[in-house]
Amino acid sequence: MQSLLLVTKQLRLAADVSQLALQDEYFVNSVSDDEDIEIMAKKDNVFAVIIDLSIFDDFNHVKRLIEQVTKTFSGPIVTFDDQYDDQKERDCFELGVNDYFSDYVDAQRIMLRTLKRVKIYDEIMEDTDKAKRKEHFKDFEISLKHFQVKYHGEVLNFTPKEFNIFYYLIRHHDQVLSREQIFNGVWREDRDDGDAFISSRIVDMHVSHVRDKLKDLPGNDVEIKTVRGFGYVLQ
Repeated sequence: MQSLLLVTKQLRLAADVSQLALQDEYFVNSVSDDEDIEIMAKKDNVFAVIIDLSIFDDFNHVKRLIEQVTKTFSGPIVTFDDQYDDQKERDCFELGVNDYFSDYVDAQRIMLRTLKRVKIYDEIMEDTDKAKRKEHFKDFEISLKHFQVKYHGEVLNFTPKEFNIFYYLIRHHDQVLSREQIFNGVWREDRDDGDAFISSRIVDMHVSHVRDKLKDLPGNDVEIKTVRGFGYVLQ
């Protein structure tokens, strides 16, 4: 079960937050000791840290604590206080805190604001993950997640092996590659493939299939050229 790390000494508030969190199937770890905070923030199942600033007498101490937490925790950090302090708010945001609120504080408000920050964080991470899983080369979009190639938004009918060859050639575009290099880069990494000892002629066959599909694309200027007696180059 995913958990929230709540830093507070207010037992009643911690109990109320825990009860609300359980309704959304989250568990709350409530701590107040500095060492426990740093240890708990490193746990894989912690997806948000909530810090009650009112329990600390020295705000500089809180700043050092937040700095330590952000070294190992990348998720959203929410802070709240019993009264508004402009300097604290600025310092929190400069330290990378995602939210600061004060005055009227109860369990429901804490959960609403925390889950909102979690949602925003998840959306950002999803967009980042999608961006990492997609690459572009000229008018082609390569989805590493779906093993899919699109040309001007249209999905190309590549087999998995053709996808791997095309992606390998794109990664090394404008570089002359031998058949052995393509073999090592595409087949040898696929240890469960029965074609582990595939011949250079089979490499030629797959490259030929990719080349034919590229030729059929209107307006496409990407082509795989044969380097006689050696291999191929994608330009």
